[in-house]
Amino acid sequence: MDTMALRAPAPTRDLLSRFESLGDENRLRILTLLDRNEFTVSELVSVLQLPQSTVSRHLKVLADDGWVRRRQEGKTRYYRMESDLEPEAGEL
Repeated sequence: MDTMALRAPAPTRDLLSRFESLGDENRLRILTLLDRNEFTVSELVSVLQLPQSTVSRHLKVLADDGWVRRRQEGKTRYYRMESDLEPEAGEL
């Protein structure tokens, strides 16, 4: 059997990866907060009562998968839920 024929096309794999990143309760909690307001890592740590390293790791996953947008002012990074979350035409 040809395993290449069974493998999903790259755009589908990317879309699946994007949605798999939502499979963690803490990431969903972070997105819920970021949908309402912009936060720094320190603010999220305080609200979520999670270690800074955990929050940072989850933010990186969410940013890499396109769920979160970040901006920097000086040394401070601000995170917000990405406003353009529709899949690209070629991803479906």
